[in-house]
Amino acid sequence: MEAEDLERLRSRGVKQLFIRHSDRAQYQAYLRTIADTAFSTKHCHQPGAVTAAVNEVVLDVLQSAFASGNDDHLIESANELGTLTAKLITSDGFAAGDLLNVLRHDYATFTHSANVAFYCGLLAAETGFSSDEIQKIVVGGLLHDLGKLDIAEKILCKPGRLSEWEFRTIAMHPTIGFRRLARRSDLTAHQLLMAYQHHERPDGQGYPTGCVAEDIDPWAKICSVVDVFEALTSFRPYRSPMSRKRAIEIMAAERGAAFDPELLSCWIRIIQNCSAS
Repeated sequence: MEAEDLERLRSRGVKQLFIRHSDRAQYQAYLRTIADTAFSTKHCHQPGAVTAAVNEVVLDVLQSAFASGNDDHLIESANELGTLTAKLITSDGFAAGDLLNVLRHDYATFTHSANVAFYCGLLAAETGFSSDEIQKIVVGGLLHDLGKLDIAEKILCKPGRLSEWEFRTIAMHPTIGFRRLARRSDLTAHQLLMAYQHHERPDGQGYPTGCVAEDIDPWAKICSVVDVFEALTSFRPYRSPMSRKRAIEIMAAERGAAFDPELLSCWIRIIQNCSAS
């Protein structure tokens, strides 16, 4: 299919195309070509198309990396995807609204991790981090829920209320993820603490240790804000997704208690600007 064919379909109001399963590899290679060439050569792709391609590449690679069970492969993939995502977010013509409009919102761990990583990059860029730091923060976002890979799917996807034992099991995922990553020399302390502290709260009511604001790593505070936002605005086995507006209303009510107030205010501005554009 050529560009002219796609434009003709758009003019007719067609917004979705279905790819045969047998063509999946070819389609992914096509998306990868768009993503890889967009930042290195003069290209004719619209910024929105590049954003959509990068999102699909991140989802595809991350799903395979999570499924492999090989931490070396996962870290290598996360670093590659972090570089690609940082280039996207810091590129000319990038619009946060384009990204928010193409993200999927199911409850698969790899989808949630990809979305959180994108959001981490957006918030890090908005708060003045360097391109290198944004890349590392995105990698931390991709790995923040690694511990959930060691928890039974029937608990993670349970449609009803969790028992006390099931909640305690899920609450172990920051510790599990941290232990899987802690001995590695290719991750920073900030990245490790994104995995370990993204459910901590400034008021000390979080987990796994209940530490307070001054003891929570600044990168973990970024992850905490966007992790909750992503969870609220995505499908879950026990509820439908909330609107962005409703999600930030709920989060704003816990400003300072559950979230760093400055980071939350910055995130709310990002979301409101996207909604207004």
